Amino acid sequence: MNVTQNLRLKDAASYLGVSLCTLWRLENSEPSFPKKIRLTPRCCVYRKADLDTYLESKAGV
Repeated sequence: MNVTQNLRLKDAASYLGVSLCTLWRLENSEPSFPKKIRLTPRCCVYRKADLDTYLESKAGV
């Protein structure tokens, strides 16, 4: 069974070690940054696997 782990915005920012403001800035300015997924009008998440891929791509730079 393949379970996808999703992180809410606050948890995603914490996982990346940045503030919420920086998370929003990354999404709007970095073309390679994963897009958030809107679950409801007030709830968005990021896939943890997408964030891991982003971090790996930045580690090689």
